Amino acid sequence: MRSRPAPNAAVSAPSRARVAFAWGAVVAWIALVWWLGSGDFNATTTSRILDPLVRWLLPDLPPADRFALLGAIRKLAHPVVYGVLAGLAFAASRVSRFDPPWRSAAVAFVLALATASFDEARQAQVASRTGALGDVGLDAAGAIATLAVALSWTHLRPRPPLEGG
Repeated sequence: MRSRPAPNAAVSAPSRARVAFAWGAVVAWIALVWWLGSGDFNATTTSRILDPLVRWLLPDLPPADRFALLGAIRKLAHPVVYGVLAGLAFAASRVSRFDPPWRSAAVAFVLALATASFDEARQAQVASRTGALGDVGLDAAGAIATLAVALSWTHLRPRPPLEGG
């Protein structure tokens, strides 16, 4: 088990590999978000995957309710996916030593909001998708919720200063 440094102990700067890995995870997640926003994941396609699962779990659900549930699942994906993006970007910013923590949260939020905005603008241009400002709001809500938790957690567990600083 790895021990944590004492609260006042200095720690060394993160390795370049650790910083690169953290930002690589952010880039990989953005690529996944971009793919999920493509025509490959339109309502018809995802319904082919989700509808059998919902029918199996809730066999007596009326068709109208099943359709509403599928729509709700698709909308719920927005805050979840962008919450993960914000969390990854916050962690990468913290590894990169963007201090104070609110600065890491700001970087993470701007990155999530920019990704959401560009993705919805792109979806507006795809025949099988629709870009919606409301979806950007859902994305932002997921990012904000995650960052609120991350900032609270960071406040409870402050990081020791860099060596020599």
